Amino acid sequence: MISEQKQFTDSIACALAELGATQINFRLSNSQPVWQFELSDGDYVWPLELCPAGWDFCRLPSVNWLTSLPVWGWPHISGSGDVCVSDREGLDYDPSDITGVLSWLLAEVKRLLREIHGMSNCERLSLFADELEGYLKNLGARFAQLDEQFAANQSVYGEVHNQKFGLKTVPVLRRVNAGSTALVNCQQVRIGLLDVCIQQLPPLKSELDANWWQQFLSCLDESQHVIATSPKHRGLVLRVANNYGHALLTLYWGNRGNKKPWGATVYLLQRQDRDYLIRRTGGTVLDRHVLVAGVGAIGSRVAEHLVLAGVSKLTLVDQDIFSADNLGRHVLGKDAISKKKVEALASFLAERMPGIDIVPEATNIQRLIDKGIPANVDTIVLATGNAPLERAIARQAYREQWSVLIVSTSVEAVGLGGHVIAMRPGTAGCLDCLYIDPETQQPIPSMRTALIKPGQVVTRQLTGCGAFTPYTAIDATRTALIAAEHVINQKLGYSRWVGDTTQAKNANISPSSTYWALMSQRIPTFLSSSDFTHLECPCCSV
Repeated sequence: MISEQKQFTDSIACALAELGATQINFRLSNSQPVWQFELSDGDYVWPLELCPAGWDFCRLPSVNWLTSLPVWGWPHISGSGDVCVSDREGLDYDPSDITGVLSWLLAEVKRLLREIHGMSNCERLSLFADELEGYLKNLGARFAQLDEQFAANQSVYGEVHNQKFGLKTVPVLRRVNAGSTALVNCQQVRIGLLDVCIQQLPPLKSELDANWWQQFLSCLDESQHVIATSPKHRGLVLRVANNYGHALLTLYWGNRGNKKPWGATVYLLQRQDRDYLIRRTGGTVLDRHVLVAGVGAIGSRVAEHLVLAGVSKLTLVDQDIFSADNLGRHVLGKDAISKKKVEALASFLAERMPGIDIVPEATNIQRLIDKGIPANVDTIVLATGNAPLERAIARQAYREQWSVLIVSTSVEAVGLGGHVIAMRPGTAGCLDCLYIDPETQQPIPSMRTALIKPGQVVTRQLTGCGAFTPYTAIDATRTALIAAEHVINQKLGYSRWVGDTTQAKNANISPSSTYWALMSQRIPTFLSSSDFTHLECPCCSV
């Protein structure tokens, strides 16, 4: 060992002794330091093993309980005995404070072991069911894909691929489905779906033998037994009830052993259904139908954020074809070139969030409105980049009293900022209110809160035709996030953000007085509807 490593091991040995550890024994395992010791906890002495991730504490060391392995049925303890006192997410500590880190870590280990030891077997198993999938993952279970939810009594199938391992060809479960295949070169086989409780499972291993199977069958009731032993089934999806709904695992045995499950392999199902993925973000599924008109750099990102936030249905409206020019700031990539934007975006978003209902409409928003707004739309996002068009749509909505939230969003050139105006017909405060001069009470040609002084040319050309507004993907994303928040929270009002003037100076573009007022915080970035309503507005005046 080098001197730094020797100093590290000495520091840990001293800290362990100071914290009451006895029978301390140091060894190297695969060139990594390991300490085995005993720690007294009143009437019980815990045999433990400290395993740093290296020769420092930059990553929290693991602590193993040296008991009969594998451990089964104890929450927060893996099959190898690793005591999970922290998921290591967001943990903050001083890695140079060896004694302080070990003091906290060993105190938590003792607390957890004492707490679990004091539970009844039923209480332990109930908590263990919540962690069953993580336990099996650490045990080395294989993975199969699942991208749909199962209904009760539903027929379940597995997609099996024959994979070569050396001279052997072994059937491998790739995906579990409810009748619809998705993978090529796979055989579809019947699998049973069985609801069980954790108490009905004997201790699981990565592969199961005949003794395990007989123990399992003895714990099932008559109806469960029928499903488990059906000759049609080449495996079982076990849905194990827990406090989060259920854990999902699959026992796959295929045709081996004369259709008997000896040597069955345990698979974890990698869930990709929308409800599960949204819950993983800490959110909830939103029963909303949002229409996004214009799926360019801003609109595509609004749609993406809404999908990831849990919105249940999107209608995408745009008649444009995706071109290579769009790559610099759009969510879509090269595969979308020459495709209809709405269709390419619908496919992209369906991959991001399986189960989302997306309707692509390759038309312009005026034609769609003339045909009638799709049923159950509760929010319309206008990201067309065409202010006169969006004002006309808002006027029609107020005139015809549409029962929807309307969110108009736009970004200004050269990184100066973006705007989001959320309005609802029948409520004062609309897009037209921002096109009236408060001093003269007369309509004006551009938005009075624009961040660029009027009369300047801000569009650019690179090819002699086809002008564009210069702004970045970051500008589009920042604006889209604000728009998505208004949609999700159904929040009326006017939000804007401002950037710096670096690009504006380089382009000889002068910011407006509104920009400077926002930068100096003399005016707020958010206005409630009443704060920007114009009482003489021809659109929303009530």
